[in-house]
Amino acid sequence: MKNKFLLAILILAFVLRVPFLDKFPAGLNADEAAIGYNAYSLIKTGHDEHGVAWPLVFRSFDDYKPAVYFYLVLPFVYFMGLSVWAVRLPGALLSVLSIYYVYLLTNKLFPSVSFRAKRSEVEESFNIGHLAALMIAVSPWHLHFSRGGWEANTASVFMLIGLYFLIKSLLDTRYFLLTTVLFVLALYTYHSLRVVIPLVSICFLVINFQKIKDVLSQPTQIKPISIALILGALALLPLALQFTSDEGRSRFTGVSIFADEGPLWEALELRREDGGTLLARVLHNRYFTYSYRFAKNYLSHLSPRFLFITGDEIARSKVPGMGQTYLLALPFFIWGLLLLLGRMKAPDKLVLGWLFIAPIAAALTFQSPHALRSQNMVYPLTIITAIGLYEFIILISKIKINFILYTFYFLLTTISGYEVARYLHQYYLHYPKELAYAWQYGFDQIAEYVNRHENEYDKIIISDRYDQPYILMAFFLKYPPEKIQREAVLEPRDKFGFSTVRKFGKYEFRRIDYGQDEKIPHALVIAADEAVNDSKIINDIKDPGGNIIWRFVKVN
Repeated sequence: MKNKFLLAILILAFVLRVPFLDKFPAGLNADEAAIGYNAYSLIKTGHDEHGVAWPLVFRSFDDYKPAVYFYLVLPFVYFMGLSVWAVRLPGALLSVLSIYYVYLLTNKLFPSVSFRAKRSEVEESFNIGHLAALMIAVSPWHLHFSRGGWEANTASVFMLIGLYFLIKSLLDTRYFLLTTVLFVLALYTYHSLRVVIPLVSICFLVINFQKIKDVLSQPTQIKPISIALILGALALLPLALQFTSDEGRSRFTGVSIFADEGPLWEALELRREDGGTLLARVLHNRYFTYSYRFAKNYLSHLSPRFLFITGDEIARSKVPGMGQTYLLALPFFIWGLLLLLGRMKAPDKLVLGWLFIAPIAAALTFQSPHALRSQNMVYPLTIITAIGLYEFIILISKIKINFILYTFYFLLTTISGYEVARYLHQYYLHYPKELAYAWQYGFDQIAEYVNRHENEYDKIIISDRYDQPYILMAFFLKYPPEKIQREAVLEPRDKFGFSTVRKFGKYEFRRIDYGQDEKIPHALVIAADEAVNDSKIINDIKDPGGNIIWRFVKVN
């Protein structure tokens, strides 16, 4: 790679994403454990944890996870063993690759004259693609989800690369097959992109309608497009069938805004206050109330508070004291947004369309704003910010007063360096200490302890204070998948459509009721925040902040 700036940016992206994946984030969440353990189960038995052979959708906790990231992880588990590294490394490497395609996509959409700077007598150009790549390389939103086993991150990378080849296919339709493959992979990787990709594709079609019409008027160009569309339709047929299946409906029912009955009860209460009149039924009904909730959810993803100040409210998706991106980016994002809105050429419309489409799927769910479900938004957000900063640099560079130029560059470098350093400090030092519980910290240590002492007990009871403890224990114990398939049974679904396993083998997962549990013979109780007899504690586990989060009690 001859472009030294780009190479340096990619090295930086790698350094920020790949080292210490097993330690940061501190812990392993249940979804990551489910991906790793099911890949392990496929390797060992050819079936997932529920005994289904090579599924296209994984039942998991009755949330029916798309399959692609499971199969991406599988060779890593095969060669590296069942480990945190194996689960997170594929996503981290794909995230580094995405930096390169941000560079390509930005330069493809916005080719511009580079400004030049001499470095050690070697003249190199630094263009808008470099700037966008650098900004995404250090973006808190992108970095955060690059370092975990998140399907959303991988799906967004597929979408980004697919969009790049879609633009290239306007000149050479042979690239359209690559777009089709990548979009299909994205649709089989994460739920929210099943809304976003079709809408962005329609946006692209409308914006480039005349160009597409001209391409289709050439007989030699029709064949590659036809082949790609037919193959894509065939590949998506199982997905279409999933939408009408129980598992498809279960996933949407569990997370959609309609799962929250609050707006419905609010409308009914307002009708009661109005005396149940016809006007009351017109003004206060579920359609208006849920539409209002959707609009509120949607706009929350575009709010400066979410983007630049506080970020996501979900502890697992946020770093303390940070927005989804740096506060310094705000004026340049606004400037870039105004520039695109003022010009409105085809590339401008596409990036703006992507930005405003990206939160739609997340807004349809009852948790909003939601950084994970809207994670693909980080790409258009960063490209627009890069445009604003690039154009501002060009504007400043035309000023021939050296003092102003040097002051601007000094302030830009100092403030941006401070913000990046502050984010990394928060992520590596404060995040593990303050929010370790969000990553279900300590299950590796629980597994290590019970591995040594398992034969001393007839029953081991583990608190379900944290989400889906059974899969974390199965993961860290490397519990034989063939035994899980026989022993584990999902309990009935809760009101959100999710389920869990309460026991397998001698392990049981539930809230600790010490008054009853102390009567169980030859049992080990592993409690979280439940009350236990402190005098009988034989071991404990502390989080990185030094707080005791798990206590081991030998009862009876």
